[in-house]
Amino acid sequence: MSQLCTSKLEPLVAYLDSLTGRADLSVLERLLRETQVTRSDLKPVCKFKRECYQRNRIKRSEWYELVALCWRAGQKSQIHDHASSSCAFRVIEGTVTERRFEKNEDGTVRQVEVSTLRPGSICAAEDDAIHEVCNMAESDDLVTLHIYSPPLNMKVYDEGDDTGGQCVGVYQER
Repeated sequence: MSQLCTSKLEPLVAYLDSLTGRADLSVLERLLRETQVTRSDLKPVCKFKRECYQRNRIKRSEWYELVALCWRAGQKSQIHDHASSSCAFRVIEGTVTERRFEKNEDGTVRQVEVSTLRPGSICAAEDDAIHEVCNMAESDDLVTLHIYSPPLNMKVYDEGDDTGGQCVGVYQER
């Protein structure tokens, strides 16, 4: 983390380093709102891939992971929940299109909401909240700062046909 503009991340990282259990989602939201970090501040970890969005780890412990995600135009996450993790992120640059889903009685999922998040916006979800994060821009990059507590653990869903998608697996980064 020494290459980054750490002074802007200090309050956030101090809280994260003090964790002895899962972070409180409302505290993560508040700290991200107060963290006035820019793409320039994150430059050492702003790396992109052509084929899919890039996860760039800033710091990780047993109780959290702090990551800058970098998205080229048209890139998106899989439809996923956060299983046993809290997740909050701040839009640093670009515009996020977030699609939210709900489970049907048969376990499939269906889209229920679409939101647009601009720079400075915060998105927070945990456990079985299901969503997809997208950069729907035609040419602009997207940079988001994510906190997962504990580190990312999620179920991935397939959108499927008209009846909705199904859980297709579990993702756990090691």
